[in-house]
Amino acid sequence: MRIILQNERSNHTIFMAVIVLMTSLFISRAFLSISLILFSALTILHKNGPAQLKKTLKDPFLVSISLFFLIPFISGLWSVDWKEWLSVIKNKLPFLFLPVAFAGSWQLSEKQWKTIAYLFLALVLISCFRSLWLYFMDIRAINESYLRAKTIPTILDDDHVRFSWLVSIAILVNSLLVYISKSVKRKVLLFFPLILMVVYLHLLAVRTGLVSMYFFFFCFFFFLLLKQKKYSFFLASGIVLIGAVSWWSFPTLRNKIKYVRYDFSFVKSGGVPGTSDANRLISLDAGWYILQNNPFGVGAGDFRNEVNKWYEKNIPGIKEPDIIFPSSEWAVYGDMAGWPAVLLFTFAIGFPLFVRKIRYRFFWSMLVSILIIGCLAETTLEVQFGIFIYCFTILWMWKWFQFQNE
Repeated sequence: MRIILQNERSNHTIFMAVIVLMTSLFISRAFLSISLILFSALTILHKNGPAQLKKTLKDPFLVSISLFFLIPFISGLWSVDWKEWLSVIKNKLPFLFLPVAFAGSWQLSEKQWKTIAYLFLALVLISCFRSLWLYFMDIRAINESYLRAKTIPTILDDDHVRFSWLVSIAILVNSLLVYISKSVKRKVLLFFPLILMVVYLHLLAVRTGLVSMYFFFFCFFFFLLLKQKKYSFFLASGIVLIGAVSWWSFPTLRNKIKYVRYDFSFVKSGGVPGTSDANRLISLDAGWYILQNNPFGVGAGDFRNEVNKWYEKNIPGIKEPDIIFPSSEWAVYGDMAGWPAVLLFTFAIGFPLFVRKIRYRFFWSMLVSILIIGCLAETTLEVQFGIFIYCFTILWMWKWFQFQNE
């Protein structure tokens, strides 16, 4: 009886810790770092810690996530700038500690996992409303700013790419809750936040979020077509209707498309530094050059310096804000540790698709796919918010979907 009570108290403590950890993302970088340390200490530093570590090492899924830390860590062997290497390693520590934390024997109830999901939706919605409020405070100026590659202010220190990615994940979570809910009334109520987030992503007009969302809805349509044909028609009709209305209703989306066309005209002519797409292409040229000339990479510590040297040689006079890391995580990891790292990174990011004994297999596959999309043309795993969003969401869903007692 005492053991049961202890387990219940422990799980309740971890439940609250997960809530604090997730909420910290929406507050500040400092609070996120502190909550990560506290959560890791709570779930790892106990008498069964060594056994928990062994369990982590025996689970291919958890090991695959740890590779995002281990690859740049090992590249320190051939890094000259150890100060920069330590900075990179410090940033990627969640990939080391969170897999061990979630490998613990603790498990939350289905009701608790759903509570976390609903809270996640509430936090994203509040963030969307805050962003919309700032937009409506100065509509004309923000609409015009979209012609200069600016966007509506967002949380995450105005990181609109990562926030749009987060909203697309929230849309998936919302859709999951609609799908598994047994109450018709609750299903109807859940459609309201879903529609709001879909509309918001069109208003924000950031490609990462829109591509992730439409990819999910496209796959969801065929999933429902096989499972429940009557709903697939309404979903397809809704997507087409929302897309059409968004194009005609949201000046931000129209202006963003105009800017992309304008930007692309320069890209076709060879790329002009300072424009968004041109900067991305130029950064990929830098990444490809470094990888070609360093088949085993330059080390995480010297990666930034090598990128800067390439820009100085090939794009003289370019300003600091326009010097960016190669705009793909495959290029970043390849430049750090070479072709072996490209293969290991591909394995690490794709392996979760093949994890066994997972409930809600379709939604799990969609989550992994959205996380992959976020790394294709962005350096998502090089920034604190991107690292946490990837690591927390995939481990949260993995732990939740492992639970079998509904």
